[in-house]
Amino acid sequence: MSTRNDGAAPARPAGRMAKTAQTRARILDSALALFNERGTAAVSTNHVAAAAGLSPGNLYYHYADKQEIIRALHDRYAAAHEALWGTAGERASLTRLRENLARSMELAWEYRFLERELVALLRADDLLAAAHRAAYQRRLSQWVAFGEQLADSGVIRRPAPPATIADLATAAWLIGTGWLPFLEITGDPQDPAQVARAGDLVQAILAPYLDGTAATGKEEQ
Repeated sequence: MSTRNDGAAPARPAGRMAKTAQTRARILDSALALFNERGTAAVSTNHVAAAAGLSPGNLYYHYADKQEIIRALHDRYAAAHEALWGTAGERASLTRLRENLARSMELAWEYRFLERELVALLRADDLLAAAHRAAYQRRLSQWVAFGEQLADSGVIRRPAPPATIADLATAAWLIGTGWLPFLEITGDPQDPAQVARAGDLVQAILAPYLDGTAATGKEEQ
């Protein structure tokens, strides 16, 4: 009886795959904490390995360099946002909008190094820039779809032409992504309460488009 597998790679035992996933997650969690505290420029892969309790060689088995770690954190951050706004079958509502905005700013705080350093990181890494452009298009599409549902259900009024729901979504995006760099200059980007205010500002730009019921917080749940 032949034991040939026609060139297919041998399957990894489930336990080994789980251990690998746990190690990779530990590396990312350690890197995230260091990047948030010190900034990416001040953190080396040796720093990350030490914080994760690994040898540098073990870290390199999982991630070839610091750029790969940053890309993996960016992907994890983008996936968390997309999961938040893309819940299938859940009705768009003002209540859900407020909850999602609050959670979005919690995510921004958790991954604040990306929000602070995004432009510089994208300029330094073409692969990261491409991934970010793709994530931006997916997330903006989610926001537009969410806004269209709000308009279709009468929770918000559509802007007067030529403005569109997509314009409102873009304005909300600019507030959300620009808020932490703004706090670097005018406030305290280490204060979660100040970070959370971006969600309030997004609601402020939407206020003129709310119907009377939604504006007074009496929206049907």
